[in-house]
Amino acid sequence: MTEAEGVGPVVLAVDIGSSGVRCLGYRDDYRVVAVSERPLRTTDAADGRSTHDWREVEEATIAAIADLAARFGDVRAVAMSGTASSLARSRRMPDGRPGEIGDVLLWSDTRAAAFADSAEEGAARYERTLCPSHISYWPAKLRWFAREGHDPGVLFAGAKDYLFELLTGRFWVDPMTAAATGVFDSTRWNWDETLVATGLTAANLPEVHAAIESAPLRTDLAARTGLPAGTPIVLGGMDGPLAQLGASGFATDAHTCTVGTSLAYRAGVQRRTVDPQQRVWCYPVFDDFWVAGGAGSNGGNVFTWLAAVLGAADVGELVAQALQMAPEPSLLFLPYFHGERAPLWSDDIRAALVGLAAHHGAADIARAALDGVAAAALELAAAVTDVAGPAREVRLTGGFVRSPEWTQLVTDALGAPSCVPDPDAATSTGAAVLAWMSLGHPRPAAPLPAVATQQRTPRAEVHDALLGVSQRLRRVRRALEEAR
Repeated sequence: MTEAEGVGPVVLAVDIGSSGVRCLGYRDDYRVVAVSERPLRTTDAADGRSTHDWREVEEATIAAIADLAARFGDVRAVAMSGTASSLARSRRMPDGRPGEIGDVLLWSDTRAAAFADSAEEGAARYERTLCPSHISYWPAKLRWFAREGHDPGVLFAGAKDYLFELLTGRFWVDPMTAAATGVFDSTRWNWDETLVATGLTAANLPEVHAAIESAPLRTDLAARTGLPAGTPIVLGGMDGPLAQLGASGFATDAHTCTVGTSLAYRAGVQRRTVDPQQRVWCYPVFDDFWVAGGAGSNGGNVFTWLAAVLGAADVGELVAQALQMAPEPSLLFLPYFHGERAPLWSDDIRAALVGLAAHHGAADIARAALDGVAAAALELAAAVTDVAGPAREVRLTGGFVRSPEWTQLVTDALGAPSCVPDPDAATSTGAAVLAWMSLGHPRPAAPLPAVATQQRTPRAEVHDALLGVSQRLRRVRRALEEAR
């Protein structure tokens, strides 16, 4: 029996991430039957550049799809997922399609910092877009591109949108991805009026279509992908909301927390939800299901830096040793090496180690860093729950779930029962949900699309201690800001 004969019909979920492309095959019960991965190089430079090469993205995506297409004879659809705020420029060709596509700017590209919103502009735009004012979004980058003037034929879109156009010939974008640009007015369900200030109109951007809309695979792409011409390519969405959908389905009381290179916290809500303090975003998946949340800038990357500085041979070993240490109350680690996005939205904030004494060693410092990141997760979660309501449970994703001790610490910080979803590829699972729904399947009911594993309960005494760390972080943060 071949692999295809043993599995039956599948959909492919293509996740175009910051470090690589993953293509996963899913049955209609949301079990993963195959995975294909391709790495992507990120070009970083001292001037703030953070980009992908478009050709590498294209080739990696096509190769990952082709790998799984060769294994399964009954691929019903392909759904796409991309990263937040991805941005690339091209020119409209005479046939209306994008021409040569430039470098893909990631959310972390800061070269447009001088073109950032004023506080007043950012606050006013938030009311329309529900995106806090920050360089990771498009407004400053569009003004930066416009410093030499915009050609009327210029097109702007993210990597996922260009790939969808490559596969189908349709220049479309889903509501999640559109909202994560910072120039989508979700009150009017259209591109924001402030585009006029950059010399652009809606004609320079993709058409907004529902996430479960599909278009047929172009005949000339069939040979490259190994899929039959006409295979439905589902528009899909953006990684943050799809991670919520893939881990917790359409539940509104099962939140998600991801700790990988950075950290994120999200919750499903039934309507457009405004944060009066403008700490978190809210993106639409459907008109009756939105995701409120935020992504920080510091998580596992803090420990990668620490391991290098402290001379540790392995990041995992350093974290494991630190978790065996009792917290040192006098030692406080502010983990803001990369500034901070949600809930602070500050590029100027910096990391700090406060209370260091001669008796402290590498493990003490690493333990303080663990507690600092956990306290930052607590602060972010508090901002989201202020808007979305409390969590019955939190579903945990990201590389940190491989460590039971680290997972328990984050559970303690959040102060709510936790579990790990299976499948643990939450973003891809969310894309698979959209693919099967596009084919006429109903919304998955609990416990699908993912089932809960590794349930944990927070320890009240540790939660209270981390609450104290979070409060100290805020006080020291304010003191450092005043001293600058």
